[in-house]
Amino acid sequence: MTDKFKPKIMFVDDEPEVLMALKRIFRRDYETFTFDDPAQAIEFLNTTRVHLVISDMRMPNITGAKVLAATKQIQPKAKRILLSGYSDMDSTIEAINQGGIHAYITKPWDNDRIKEVVEDSVQAVILEAKNEQLSKQLIQKNKALEELNQTLDKKVQEQTQSLRLSLQRLSTAAGKQRKLLHQIIEMISLIAAEQRGSHYSDDVRIAKQCRLLGHKLKLEKSQLTYLYLAASLHELGKIALPEELLTKPESKMSAEELLILHKQANKGADIIDIIPSLHEVSDILRYQYERYAGKGFPDLKQGEDIPIGSRILAVVRDYDKYISGYFTGKKLSPRDALQALKAQSNRIYDKKIIEAFTALLKDIPSGSDAQFCLTTDMLKPGMIIAQDVKYANGNIVLTQGTTLTDAIIGRLEQYEIKHDFAFLVFTLIPQQVDTAVD
Repeated sequence: MTDKFKPKIMFVDDEPEVLMALKRIFRRDYETFTFDDPAQAIEFLNTTRVHLVISDMRMPNITGAKVLAATKQIQPKAKRILLSGYSDMDSTIEAINQGGIHAYITKPWDNDRIKEVVEDSVQAVILEAKNEQLSKQLIQKNKALEELNQTLDKKVQEQTQSLRLSLQRLSTAAGKQRKLLHQIIEMISLIAAEQRGSHYSDDVRIAKQCRLLGHKLKLEKSQLTYLYLAASLHELGKIALPEELLTKPESKMSAEELLILHKQANKGADIIDIIPSLHEVSDILRYQYERYAGKGFPDLKQGEDIPIGSRILAVVRDYDKYISGYFTGKKLSPRDALQALKAQSNRIYDKKIIEAFTALLKDIPSGSDAQFCLTTDMLKPGMIIAQDVKYANGNIVLTQGTTLTDAIIGRLEQYEIKHDFAFLVFTLIPQQVDTAVD
């Protein structure tokens, strides 16, 4: 907690000794308000915003259930905790039904436990407020993007289109809670990508490849969902990195700089860990830089103890860095990138996952919405160009959305031979296209 901001907590109990004890515990880190009269407490809620209300259950005239029910009506965003030594189950059920309590603490309480519950409740309120603020910012940004659509540069247009497609997919998702969760994650991913000056589409490509690889490895549906969300946010912590490290190839970083880079995984995990239901996602982020043989970051796990989502993300993430040039400053072909990964089998990466990823690249499932980077000898008629393909001089030879034919592939191969140049082509694989490499 800082001196500039202290969350506000209101305590309601008819025993002054209890109120004094609670005030002593929390007055250093929180702004506290105590009431031994429930009616006065309810009146106070009409004039002052609080983050948390902790009320005793058994009080004369007005019960804790009534106080928390009034809190829910007056300040629905405030969290509500029931505090009581009274073991009547009917009263507890009443408090849950009427007051929508966030937690229940019995008397006498354990100081460490009550501090933990209060911190969790306050952080939940703060996170909800931040999410609401981010949602408003995103709505404003989309409105501005629509107004300036004709003059925006290509990068912003691609991000807008990607966000619109993502929102369309989310609108068809089953379940209101799952839909909201995906919207929040994609919103955070988009804002984080803009903050660190990179393409949101890169995160989406890696996330979709991770999901395909996870499906090939027969992960359960829930694991695939967590993997996709984690991969979408795998560089979330980079928003705190020094600007000079954002564009510096990893092969040219010092050991100290690499440590700073890898620590971003922990920062991203800590951000996501605030949401209790996303611990699986934060674990994937936190351990993505562990090494299969140990001595990775944060060097807490190795081998099969590393979450499988983290092991999958490490392979797909670093493959993408090799072909994009983020590792060495020079773009590698898919085959050279795979060789670089295989050279570290069972040292940095899980050999089984590298083998599965290699098999996936040789026979990409048709109809998937994931982009893959291929060389010309891997191209097949019917594949769709996902990103503009450029000549060695930077001029565009094929635009996004072009469907490949034998003639187009032949023209690309002839250019490579004549100019000693290798195209790296990002493609989408529609239905009914045979992608198996001979």
